[in-house]
Amino acid sequence: MKLIHQQSGILKRVAYALCLANMIGLAVGCASAPPVRYYSLQPQLQSSTVTGDAPIGLQIALPQIPESVDRPQLMVRDPAEPQLMYALNADRWAGSVADEIGQSLSFYLAGQLGAINVQNLPVVPGSLPVWTVQSNVQQFELMPGHSALLDVVWTLKPPSGTRASWICQTRISVPVTQKDAASVVDGQQQAIRLLANEMARKINPGVVAADNAMQASVQTRACRES
Repeated sequence: MKLIHQQSGILKRVAYALCLANMIGLAVGCASAPPVRYYSLQPQLQSSTVTGDAPIGLQIALPQIPESVDRPQLMVRDPAEPQLMYALNADRWAGSVADEIGQSLSFYLAGQLGAINVQNLPVVPGSLPVWTVQSNVQQFELMPGHSALLDVVWTLKPPSGTRASWICQTRISVPVTQKDAASVVDGQQQAIRLLANEMARKINPGVVAADNAMQASVQTRACRES
């Protein structure tokens, strides 16, 4: 009987030691986990504005985006293995990717036109000419140390009965020399700014071309009126 009690005591001490070891392991793991960083495509500084001949409103629909990048984490590619995508678990978007693109596009487009974003606002017919903006993102690529790539098919619908609609496709590649997440996000933000400029110049040909300080490649093709 005494032997049984001794064995029971030993087993209890072993179980306690294992439990304590697990708790320490979990604590160490939590302590060593890198902090999560959140990124936004929305600019923090006001952009310069170009006011048109008359105030206009913008209805900017939520962009359609590829399912492969519709993740909380930044999805990146290695230029050496572009067929593979990696999730940066410690680097995440502040909002959904579609919202981030749409809000950034709205900011730049409204700024370049001197327009008002009337999304989800009641507008009295005839009080303000409203353009509708729709976009379908074909590619949204983040390649740290290489480039940020944005390829979008977009449609501009003018106020009813005033002008023809535009449908175009724009492909923008912004060089990114640094390999950190912040740099490639900044590159993608610049791509959206240049995309907004392409749209703005179709609505108002008098809009000045956006500054392309990063020497990005901007190609708008298949543009036609309908």
